[in-house]
Amino acid sequence: MYKRTVPLGNIHQKTIDILPTENEKKSYLEYRNQFDDAANFKKIQKYPIHLDIELDNVCNYACTFCPIGQPENELNNYYKDIKRLDSDKVYEILDEAKQIGVKSLQFNLVNEPLANKSIFKVLDYATNLKFNDIFFISNGYLLNEKNSEKILNSGLTKIMFSLDAFSPETYKERKLKNKKPANYEKVIKNILAFLELKKKLNKKFPLTRVSFIIMDNNKHEVDNFKKFWKNKVDAIHFQKLTDYSDSNIIAESVTDSQCNMPMFRLSIKSDGNVKPCCVGYGEYINIGNIYKDSLYNIWNSDFMRDFQNMHIGKKAENNEHCKKCLKNSSNV
Repeated sequence: MYKRTVPLGNIHQKTIDILPTENEKKSYLEYRNQFDDAANFKKIQKYPIHLDIELDNVCNYACTFCPIGQPENELNNYYKDIKRLDSDKVYEILDEAKQIGVKSLQFNLVNEPLANKSIFKVLDYATNLKFNDIFFISNGYLLNEKNSEKILNSGLTKIMFSLDAFSPETYKERKLKNKKPANYEKVIKNILAFLELKKKLNKKFPLTRVSFIIMDNNKHEVDNFKKFWKNKVDAIHFQKLTDYSDSNIIAESVTDSQCNMPMFRLSIKSDGNVKPCCVGYGEYINIGNIYKDSLYNIWNSDFMRDFQNMHIGKKAENNEHCKKCLKNSSNV
C-alpha cells in the first residue's frame, strides 16, 4: 500500500487526551478505528468516513508544483474561472453528512480556505452538528490576528500549515498569484503569532500541524525544519511529491498498485463534482455530482464499489489516472 505522508507526532492521540468528556473521547476513538479499518482495507463503511469540501477554487498562491501554478497543465483549466458551491448546498451537504455517519471534514482541497469570506460561518454550522474532526490546510499567508482569533474561537479541531521550506530562498518555489515569490518571513511570523495567541487565550484546540513536501530543491532542509518545529507544533508531516508536470507519461508498470483513499473519503469540488480522492489526478475521475445525487447514493453507487474493488484487488493500473498518480508520486 502506497503511503504519501510520514507523520511525526500522534495528533489523534493528542486529540483524545484533551477532549473534555469520556463520551467525546469514546466517539473520537470509534471514528479513528473505523478510519484505520478502512485505510487498511479491512472494513468499508456504508458511508464515507471523511469528506473534503472545496467551498471555492480560489487560492492566493500559484506554486510551481501545484496545478494552479502550472498554466501548461490540463488541470490548470479548472482554476481559470472562479467556482463556488452554493451556500445552501454546503449546508445540505453537512446535514446529510451528519445524518449518514460522516465523522471528519476538511474544508478545502487545492484552494486556500482563509480566502473564502464564508469559511467561519460554515465552520460554525459544522461545529454545531458535532462532527468528530473538523480541519483545513492553509498556507498561512492570510493568518492575520483577526483570522487567528476567529480560528481559535471556532470549532476547528486541527489546522494544518503547508510550508515545504526552511529558508526564504527555498520558499521562493511558492508564488503569489502575481508571480512574485511568497514572503517566507511573513508566513512564519503569522504562524508563531497564532501559536502565541493560542497560549494566551488558553485554547486547547485546534491542534497544529506543519507539513513539508520533500522535493529535490528542499530535501537538504528536512532536519532543520524538524528541529525548528518539533517543540512548537503538535505534529509534522513529511509528504511525497505528486508530480503533475509529466501527466501524459504512463509507466509500463507501477510497484504499488493500490491506494486506500477511496476506502474512506469523498472529495467534493467547488463545481459539485465528486472525486474518489484528494489528489490532482483524481480530478479526472468523476463519480457523481452533489447537485444531482446524494452523498449516500454516490458512495454506494456501482461505479464507486467497482473502483474500491479495483484498489482492494491491487489493480489500480487498470485506471489510467490512478496509474499516473502512483507512477508520478516521488520517492525523493
